[in-house]
Amino acid sequence: MATARVAARYAKALLSLAQERNELGAVGQDLDTLEALFSGSRELVVLLQSPIVKGDKKQAVLDAVLKGHVGELTASYLQILIQKGREGLVVDMVQEGQTQLRALRNIQSVTVTTAVALTDALRSSILAQVAKVHKGEVELTEQVDPEILGGYILHIGDQMIDASVKRQIQALGRELTEHDYEPEF
Repeated sequence: MATARVAARYAKALLSLAQERNELGAVGQDLDTLEALFSGSRELVVLLQSPIVKGDKKQAVLDAVLKGHVGELTASYLQILIQKGREGLVVDMVQEGQTQLRALRNIQSVTVTTAVALTDALRSSILAQVAKVHKGEVELTEQVDPEILGGYILHIGDQMIDASVKRQIQALGRELTEHDYEPEF
């Protein structure tokens, strides 16, 4: 938990600096680039979090990988993190930075999980319902999980609405095992 708070503070500092310099859009793109890079390269994440590899080696690798892909502000900020020995927080800082940037831009992140792919009509309906509650832009992420059997699981920010058939069957099973039902003839 402490790591998440520290990463959040570093992310906030980067975004504040970007706002001061009117580079929030560029830093947002940099965070997207970094997130794609980290999710696609487990080796890079392990390298950054390794206590065995020296900071100057980490910096050299990061410079080579990021050259021309991120702006000067983001590159300098990452360099400072490595110099301060905080390179293990970079991945968390990027994720937290994206979350804070969405909040600054009034974008609500919504994830919907269904048993089958959403139809266009259902997608529009979900977006309309969320838009009624959230007065800003909605960023919808769709996931398909056949194990939920039907219905949906909706994540809006830190809230979850589980209207899946799987959960309803589990609740019914608990209800039947917790109570003794006797037939009345």
